[in-house]
Amino acid sequence: LLVRSCWSDCYMHNPRGSNNRLNERSANRKNGNRVFDSQNNNRGGYNVGDPGTTPFQTEIGQYNMKYFQSGTLGSSELEVEWTNQHGCGGNEDSDPHKLNCNMVLQYMCQDHDDSIDNTNDFPLPYLRNGDNTNTQQYNARATGTKNETQSQMNNRMTNAVEQDRVIHESWMNYDRCYQRERNRNLFTADQQLRNGRFGYSSAIYTRQNPQGNRRGYECPEERDYYPYWHPTPWI
Repeated sequence: LLVRSCWSDCYMHNPRGSNNRLNERSANRKNGNRVFDSQNNNRGGYNVGDPGTTPFQTEIGQYNMKYFQSGTLGSSELEVEWTNQHGCGGNEDSDPHKLNCNMVLQYMCQDHDDSIDNTNDFPLPYLRNGDNTNTQQYNARATGTKNETQSQMNNRMTNAVEQDRVIHESWMNYDRCYQRERNRNLFTADQQLRNGRFGYSSAIYTRQNPQGNRRGYECPEERDYYPYWHPTPWI
């Protein structure tokens, strides 16, 4: 189970939110573009833990938080805690304020694979922390290539995805986002969103991401507009 760290100056405490941190020995994170756009300051967030006194060198050496649920006759509750950097105002119906907000919690699940418990050889789309703070790579299909074969796409993916780097959304999720034309009915204010390499403005360009900057394999349009109009890996 992966709980998504949300944007708009929000810091998750339980379950712990990374704010793009991994194993930094400093107050500031090293790479704010490692996996997602938190839109937070460089300080804040929690490192992945170590199981002992020795810092981990690979992912199998990391400490993973575990949560237990009740049996079939009981009920389980998980307290979720976070800090808003900015206020949320009052109740819109009875105590309206100029400042208002809407807190949305999203999560992602995957089946556990016992065969990789003691290995760093993860399947490509498998959720993982990685063991360094570098951002995953991405290589778009060539301009003018309209009918890419499955083999060509697989080659682009395997040449880009690094086993030792973090994965939330998959490479394929971002690849589809990169190629999908953006929804032109979404609010963009006065931003003039550019066209991409295929001659149209794709879902990587939004009001808050007009230059199409990439952060991990996160799809900017899915991040900035909720609920999203297209299928998404987030529940």
